[in-house]
Formats: sequence, structure tokens, C-alpha cells
Amino acid sequence: MSEEKAITRREAREAILSVLFSHEYTPEKSAPELDAERIRDFGGREDAYVAEATEGVLAHLAEIDALIASSAVGWSLARISRVSRAILRLSCYEMLFRPDIPPLVSLDEAVELSKKYDDENAYSFVNGVLNRAMQSEEVRAVERG
Repeated sequence: MSEEKAITRREAREAILSVLFSHEYTPEKSAPELDAERIRDFGGREDAYVAEATEGVLAHLAEIDALIASSAVGWSLARISRVSRAILRLSCYEMLFRPDIPPLVSLDEAVELSKKYDDENAYSFVNGVLNRAMQSEEVRAVERG
């Protein structure tokens, strides 16, 4: 029997993005429910990081959205596209609650997700918001290993 290869962190982020995007339309569903739907509907695989990060984003949504709101100068959260909002939420979660992930890695991965899944100009917006978020007191206060 061959062991199934673990998914890459980029693949995990794509899966998290799909779950967070789904959450925009069905906020009453829990992260595990949405992840189970992703696996069922799109043939994805279970992954510990996907489960942890989606739970983490939803558990800390108020803090994450506050960071996005303060970093998206001149933009309300509602004005940001659903795809960009999901990407920003994931990246800000990693910056605030995953000290093992360097903020610049989160920013770079978010820009790549934005280039792949959002409007052609969205990546520069995502980059600007996350650059400001990286400079925030909240992110700078996180103890990095």
C-alpha cells in the first residue's frame, strides 16, 4: 500500500481559501462542516493545517477583521471582494496567531493566491493591506521563534 502524500502548505492555503469563501455564503456552518463539504464536493483531502487554520480564523474573526479594517485604509470590509477578504483573513490569522510562520511568507503566499483566484489587480491591494498589517503593533508584538 502506498501512503498518501501530505498536501503542501500552498495546497492547504488554497483549501482554506475555499472554506473561508464558502463561509461568506453560509456563516451559520462551522469550519468542520465547511471543510467536510470541500472534501466531499471537490475531492480534497483532510489536512491538520487546513482544519486548524479555518477553525482559528473563524474563532478570531473579530480580531482579524479589525486588523484588516485598520490596514485597508479607505476601504470598508464590506467593499473588499469576498476572495480578497478570505485571503486577507487567512494571512492575518497567520501573522497574528502562527508565530512559526514569518509574516513575509504569509504576505507572499497571499499575493500568489490573489493572483491565481482574484481580479487581476487585486494582488496589489492585498499586498498593500498586508504590508500595513505587518507593521501594526498587533503583528509586531507576536513573539517569533
